[in-house]
Amino acid sequence: MTAIRTTAAAELLGVSASTLRSWERRYGFPTPQRTDGGHRQYELGEIDALRDALGRTPDAATAVAIARRGAGAGGNGELDALRGGLRSRTEAGPVDRLRRALRRYDEPDADRVVEESLHLRSLERSVDEVLLPALDGLDREHPGSVEYAFAWRWASRWLAAATRTAPPAHRPHVVVMLDGTAACSLDALRVQALDLALRRAGVLPVTVGADLQPSELSRALGRIDPHALVLSGRGVPLDRLGRLVFAAQRAAGGELPVLDFHGPLLERRTTGVERLDGAPLVARSRLLQVLEGDDAPFRVRRGR
Repeated sequence: MTAIRTTAAAELLGVSASTLRSWERRYGFPTPQRTDGGHRQYELGEIDALRDALGRTPDAATAVAIARRGAGAGGNGELDALRGGLRSRTEAGPVDRLRRALRRYDEPDADRVVEESLHLRSLERSVDEVLLPALDGLDREHPGSVEYAFAWRWASRWLAAATRTAPPAHRPHVVVMLDGTAACSLDALRVQALDLALRRAGVLPVTVGADLQPSELSRALGRIDPHALVLSGRGVPLDRLGRLVFAAQRAAGGELPVLDFHGPLLERRTTGVERLDGAPLVARSRLLQVLEGDDAPFRVRRGR
């Protein structure tokens, strides 16, 4: 079972922590466990089911009933069927509309679809549940097409504009993101989305290209005291990546949590590096746990 704290669960649902606790008291769902210190720990499966249900209906009581049925489904396929139905409804809604608008090169209509989503979802959920799925669909339907290239640039500009309006960092944490994604790739948009989500949570992300020289990376990071290192992009040779990681360790002056987000390190059992969830919002929640010292991941030790 993957457990997350109240603040992380509330962020995933796009509600306040007090609203989440009120649902627990009123409806008996979700059902958190308690740590030895009395803190709530929510099962990620229940939160995921509730988030899917809230995308289907704005009524909290109805959403809780759907989510409870989904979270309680066993191995008989009921949960998969429920999630499949929710996805098909989403597909027929804003995701499909956004994809059609981008296929027509209709930027104003694409903007309208996202603006409408923002009335129903948080900005982070709109990115996770509408923008990125629409681009993924176009990439699958028309890989390498002019339509996809147009859509990718529109999405990149939209994310950049949202990043410019993000509030200043208020947490004492810096996350370094080594970006080795290919131009016009869906992974590059995911890295932008994670950067944006971290900023909106008050964390300062420093995203740098993986083509930097290790000495330049070490010099730059020596000034900012990073608290975590995220590896992204699957086209970086592992030997080069290793040199960059240890340059970051030298700059940090000790041990640094290392995590993989759509990066080259796919198997934890062979690398020891934790792989973050592919959804930027879920990845952010896990990163916040790491930054706050909860269930810290593998740490690469600085070479001597």
